[in-house]
Amino acid sequence: MGARSSNPLEAAGPTREPIKIGVLHSLTGTMSISEISVKDATLLAVEEINAAGGVLGRPLEAVIEDGASDLQTFAQKAKQLLLEAQVAVVFGCWTSASRKAVQPAFDHGSGLLFYPVQYEGLEQCPNIFYTGAAPNQQIVPGVNYLLAQGKRKIFLLGSDYIFPRTANRIVKAQLAAQGGELAGEVYLPLGSGDVGEAIAHILAVKPDAILNTLNGDSNVAFFQKLREAGVKPDNLPVMSVSVAEEEVRAIGPSNIAGHLVVWNYFQTVDTPENRKFVKAYKARYGENRVTDDPIEAAYLGVYLWKQAVEKAGSTNVVKVRAAAKNIEFAAPSGKVKIDAQTQHIWKTVRIGKVRVDGQIEEIWNSGAPVPPDPFLKAYPWAAAFAPRPISLGTRASLSGLFVILVLITWMAVGVGWMGSVEMKNYLLAIEAASAPAGVSEAAMAVLVQQTLAVVSRTQHWLLGALVLSAIAGIGGFVSVSAIIRNLGLLRETAEQMASGDLTARSPVVSNDAIGVLSSTLNTMAQQISSLLKGLEVRQRQLEERSEELEVAKNAAEAANRAKSTFLANMTHELRTPLNAIIGYSELLQEEALELGEEEFVMDLASINMAGKQLLTIISDILDISKIEAGKVTLFLETFEVWNLIEEVVTTVQPMLGKNGNTLIVNCDRNIGTIYSDSSKLRQALLNLASNAAKFTDQGKITINVWKEEGKVLPIGNSEELSADPSRCQQPSIVFQVTDTGIGMTEDQVSRLFGAFTQADDSTTRKYGGTGLGLTISRKFCQMMGGDIKVESEFDCGSSFTIRLPIAVTNPKQVPEDREIAQMQPKSCEDLETSVATTEAKQKAVRSQPLDLPDAATVLVIDDDPDARDLMTRCLSKEGFRVRSSASGQGGLLLAKELLPDAIILDVMMPSMDGWAVLSTLKADPDLAEIPVIMITFLDDQNQGLELGAAEYLRKPVDYKRFAALLSKYQGIGK
Repeated sequence: MGARSSNPLEAAGPTREPIKIGVLHSLTGTMSISEISVKDATLLAVEEINAAGGVLGRPLEAVIEDGASDLQTFAQKAKQLLLEAQVAVVFGCWTSASRKAVQPAFDHGSGLLFYPVQYEGLEQCPNIFYTGAAPNQQIVPGVNYLLAQGKRKIFLLGSDYIFPRTANRIVKAQLAAQGGELAGEVYLPLGSGDVGEAIAHILAVKPDAILNTLNGDSNVAFFQKLREAGVKPDNLPVMSVSVAEEEVRAIGPSNIAGHLVVWNYFQTVDTPENRKFVKAYKARYGENRVTDDPIEAAYLGVYLWKQAVEKAGSTNVVKVRAAAKNIEFAAPSGKVKIDAQTQHIWKTVRIGKVRVDGQIEEIWNSGAPVPPDPFLKAYPWAAAFAPRPISLGTRASLSGLFVILVLITWMAVGVGWMGSVEMKNYLLAIEAASAPAGVSEAAMAVLVQQTLAVVSRTQHWLLGALVLSAIAGIGGFVSVSAIIRNLGLLRETAEQMASGDLTARSPVVSNDAIGVLSSTLNTMAQQISSLLKGLEVRQRQLEERSEELEVAKNAAEAANRAKSTFLANMTHELRTPLNAIIGYSELLQEEALELGEEEFVMDLASINMAGKQLLTIISDILDISKIEAGKVTLFLETFEVWNLIEEVVTTVQPMLGKNGNTLIVNCDRNIGTIYSDSSKLRQALLNLASNAAKFTDQGKITINVWKEEGKVLPIGNSEELSADPSRCQQPSIVFQVTDTGIGMTEDQVSRLFGAFTQADDSTTRKYGGTGLGLTISRKFCQMMGGDIKVESEFDCGSSFTIRLPIAVTNPKQVPEDREIAQMQPKSCEDLETSVATTEAKQKAVRSQPLDLPDAATVLVIDDDPDARDLMTRCLSKEGFRVRSSASGQGGLLLAKELLPDAIILDVMMPSMDGWAVLSTLKADPDLAEIPVIMITFLDDQNQGLELGAAEYLRKPVDYKRFAALLSKYQGIGK
């Protein structure tokens, strides 16, 4: 139930019972912008009538209901007013949709509605008085005015409901008949502010003028955006039929100034009645308020009803309706009269231009009140909208002609029959007279004369029938000729349209069926032409949009490349000094221990740990950026699972001791190998283990590893790097990290794998971290055909499980989807053979494995002096002879001169990078067999090995372990 309010007003006599009247308007919603003021005008009239003594000596009591800009609400409130409040009359509604929604209530309940707004016509309900304009009192003269000003190419813009669509049907028929052109037609949902596409369409088709039937808040958005688009009224005028002074206030006069409106009343109308009305309205509702056409129509509607009631002496609907015929009233807009036939109002038509002060200046009027013609009977081109019974039309003409011919025929037959009968009788009489008894010659002469008279009379009748048939024939010939001529014109027009000439128009010469057909054909052709032009506009817009998207795509790709280059450069610039910090701190720790300066060791260890933490953060940011850009590749190789677990345990051990945690490892030493990316799997396991150590205090951390034969559970996730379901039937290795730490809630688990997120903000503040580790780890696992699952209970601990296929297929090496099924290994033996073949192909491109002699010579090529110094010092301690070069060109010269036993090569160097150096080395027969170890910050192991590198290591390098690695190769094979 909506809010209902009663507004009892003072009665002229305290003893008389008031007459209840209903006021039904939208006081909320998109239409309230217009309807609140109409409600106010109705109440002003009620107050004035009560102050003057009321109606039939009884005061009026207004019962106000809110239609809430909703059709169902309007229908419901109308029933309440008629059945529950039992009002004598209702003043209300704005949109045609709301009027039609309430109409059944008035028809069934014998109510009476005064409707105050212009509408589309083609309606006449005995229970409705239409005080707004009919189409011939607003729309038709508005279009005529535009055409007379040379604005022949009209664009139709309206809200998507009854009035705009029906009004525009009329406009299209009028344009087709009067030589106008439909530039386009767009409808917006009622109240919609999304007008950008419509304005773009308008600007694309370049019309001469716009006929605007938008209603409600849509007008505010439209005129604001139109002005922002640089459209001037002088170049592209907009004629509105639902924008009056009240709407101008909401739109903003600066946004609509100079544009046109067509109504029957403006506040600027100079009549005594209007000056009095405007003064009273402002005195009642405020000096800033304005009057407009629907306001005035609502106001005069109350007075017309008052006069009808007083003339009828009753509020009875039937009596009031009969008494209302031809009632006149001196309204603010001028003299008005209720039309006895249609229950519409005779009104003066006015066209105005909006001024910068928000008022409307009248620039044209009809001079006298225009009689309402809701069905446009006076316009031949509108015959299709209201087909009427045919009297002199095609069927009537042909039927009348047929009847006349039949009557003439029967008349001729009858006259001839009667004449022959009389002649027969006279001849028989003559025969009888010539009998022996005889008849005098005089009598015989009389009989002969009578016979001749009958013959003469019959001849005259037949001659008359002949003349009549000739006249009917001529009339029929003329009618049929006209029909044939009109049909011929119609056929020619149809043929021209069929050939593609949609500008052809069939002349509308009558209101009969052929005239209706011609008018309909013209309107259809105009509509098709408009639609085709609209399609062309859309096509151009799509092409322009495609070009914009292409430019945006290229810009995005360029930005992505720039970002990648920037990240690579920045990562190099940041990692290079960090690498030096980490390396020198490790060397200084060793030297401090050798010198017995143990008090420095802890400080140096802290520096080393801080450097590694910062390096980890930088690496994570680079990794997530590369993942998002789709530039992460897998380096697949076969390695022992147990060896990987040992490395992880060794690395994470210091973190475990920090919080007093215990580590338990459950893994079979003979679990075997896995074909995967060892560095990415190691990174994922280290992340899980380090998180467990960080979020667990004095607890237990368990690493479980086992093999699942022949079946892997399907991976259900919605990530963009989801695993290939075809891999899910391979044997798998499962890595599980379980802890007894702080655990997580279900909500925290749901947000766990988001980039830059942890369980919650307090976790970040207490434990630190970027929130990237789990995101990166999961992406890596998904790239390798697996996933990470998590189970957690708050305050009890968490369990993270990685499940990977025992043999990973690199997605970038997989053939097209249709070939995958054919290439799947049929058994574990086939799978192992396939993996071995792939691994052999990768190893075939590498240089010879490291086989270094004792006291080997090592050439270090790196542009960073700190990196060269660290490498030289570390390797020299292990007995290597070290030479170094700061550039690729210099390194190649030294390599030719020294022919070293091994070359250590950085990738990112100015002028000539490591890839170019490596390619040159492998192309030189004297240098091709020298093993090259790539040491860099870049994660591009595949490219390094494909170009012939023996090893590929990522910075920061543990120089002590690296020296031990080189030492391990000394003397191999000897």
